[in-house]
Amino acid sequence: MFKNNKKIIWQTLLWLIILGWCFFAHADHSFDSDEGVILDGAWNLYNDRHLYSDFFEFITPGSFYLIFFIWKIFGISFWSAKIASILLLFLSAIGIYSIAQKISKNKLNILAPIFFCLATSGLPLINHNFYSLPFAIWAIYFLLLALDNSKAKYFICGGLLTGITILFLQTKGLALGTAIFLFLLGWFKGRLKTILIYLGAALIPLLIFLFWPLQTIINNLLIFPINNYQQINKVSVTSLLISTLILGLIVYLFRREKNPKIWLLLILQFFLLLTTIPLPDYYHLLIAGVPIMALTGIIINQIKNKAESIYSKLANYSIVVITMSFVLYPAIDFLVFNFKPLVSANREVFVFIENNCPGKYIYAGPFAPNVYFESRKLNATPYPWLLTGHNTPEQFLEAKEYLIKNEPSCAILAYPRSQSRFNYNQDNLVENFIRDDYYQIHGEQNFYIYKKN
Repeated sequence: MFKNNKKIIWQTLLWLIILGWCFFAHADHSFDSDEGVILDGAWNLYNDRHLYSDFFEFITPGSFYLIFFIWKIFGISFWSAKIASILLLFLSAIGIYSIAQKISKNKLNILAPIFFCLATSGLPLINHNFYSLPFAIWAIYFLLLALDNSKAKYFICGGLLTGITILFLQTKGLALGTAIFLFLLGWFKGRLKTILIYLGAALIPLLIFLFWPLQTIINNLLIFPINNYQQINKVSVTSLLISTLILGLIVYLFRREKNPKIWLLLILQFFLLLTTIPLPDYYHLLIAGVPIMALTGIIINQIKNKAESIYSKLANYSIVVITMSFVLYPAIDFLVFNFKPLVSANREVFVFIENNCPGKYIYAGPFAPNVYFESRKLNATPYPWLLTGHNTPEQFLEAKEYLIKNEPSCAILAYPRSQSRFNYNQDNLVENFIRDDYYQIHGEQNFYIYKKN
């Protein structure tokens, strides 16, 4: 009895340390453009603007409404959104551990949530990619429960959570649903009822799309990202190739494994990796790599028990160490270079905007959507960003017309460090209009504020 109590105390203490790290590693008020997209969308909703009609987005609505509801309950602030995101991070860590434990009871399984929380250190959490993750993780967990006893309630829970994942990010959700569907098709041959229960449950959350015209949903969430997303995200595929190689090595390691739960995770990993092809940077690969991360302790045990010689063990452990170094790089980078707890970035800029830019409208481009929420002003156009090669010429023309109509007192041109990756051309309708109709009143570090003539 005493031994069990001691074990519970140590486990509780360890989880409290993990939770503490989650808060410690994300206790900053950064100026991240991707976070700005979600904050601006929620800010628009709070100001009675309608998604997909009054303002443009090409991702599913879950993230915007999540922050909107948080603000409705706890009040408008960056920190209410950030704390909710940190708690979702911790919930994801618990889910990863629960997945590992469902596959094999193993003391090393605790490494999976530890590595996950370390690997996400300092990365943006107010983000649609991240918000899709906890729902995907718990969808996987309920599917693993269903594999144990085939109870309908577990398939229903797994299906509902898959549908909710789609509501937060269509690509991740559809990849998750496709992988699970194909796995069930192979594993539950002849049990069509089971598969239909899962699919039916997955479709229920998607009924929310009935609130919008079908053509609007097709144009914004399917046609636009397919035609326009990859045009601006030219990054090296090296990390994706390394991740694919790691997956191949792990599949080879488990080639004789008969446990269907492991194969479900490996199939899921393959499909989630496919979703990173348009933008295979570290952040997207890490979010997509959760299935393999959940297998961390099991992989180490597999190497320990199955390697035939000291040389094969050494080679396999070297792969694990190299992979973990790749995963843990953000924690080291955060502690050494980016540790700025409770610091609010660019606060003086927003004070300047408050003092010099009257009225409810402002414009911040080409990609600075944080400005709208942080300054508590509305975007004078329907577009949170306007990037040449990504947004269409018709959208640039419409944005210019909105600038003429709404007459924002100030226009901001902010050029992020990643501008070269986007191949952005400053010679466009909107920027030329701003330079002709506005004069510069502030300028530093690629952040320029113009006031109307």
